[in-house]
Amino acid sequence: MILYISFEFGILYVFYCEKFAILDVYEKQGIKNGHPQNKMKGEAFKTPLATAYPDCRLVVTKETMTVEGMIKIVYDLLKEKLNIAKITFTSGVNTGSAEFDTKNDIERCPLCGISLNEEGVCPKCGYKKQ
Repeated sequence: MILYISFEFGILYVFYCEKFAILDVYEKQGIKNGHPQNKMKGEAFKTPLATAYPDCRLVVTKETMTVEGMIKIVYDLLKEKLNIAKITFTSGVNTGSAEFDTKNDIERCPLCGISLNEEGVCPKCGYKKQ
């Protein structure tokens, strides 16, 4: 089974399907390109854990959509573009967090985690490095 996620008209649709025929259903029902007022379209991507179909506002995942699954998907998608140290997802009362090894050493504020500027000052909270 594959999990399908679609976001349209402010509603998140999540369902399981046995076959990949859902794209054909979107085409036949005339909803493949979304509502005419919805001009926002995400970027198409394909990773081992998820594939995005922007024309259908659809993301097919191979992970269960728990906070832990979202962390895996987001890290897999952004690990080459960003130097991710930590990801936290919250959904209702459920929270998941994971820390990752970073590629470079960035001085960070111990209070909020934002990188310090050249003078050793946090631009967010004003913390000054001693």
